[in-house]
Amino acid sequence: MACKSCASENQRDFPAEFTVSFPTLHSTLSASPVYVARSLCVCLDCGFAEVVIPKTELRLLAAGDKTQRES
Repeated sequence: MACKSCASENQRDFPAEFTVSFPTLHSTLSASPVYVARSLCVCLDCGFAEVVIPKTELRLLAAGDKTQRES
């Protein structure tokens, strides 16, 4: 598959770990970080990177975002 930024075919998957942390609006509120990725696809020509978040972690992000918006 070609890079979405430069159309290069020179891409590679790398093992990766990403964490998403929600900013707290009040010092008493805190949400646990969500580990969201296991790999990263990087274009070795332009540096564009792409990550796919598994459905389970995506649901955690959606729930955390909803909680943050309600605070």
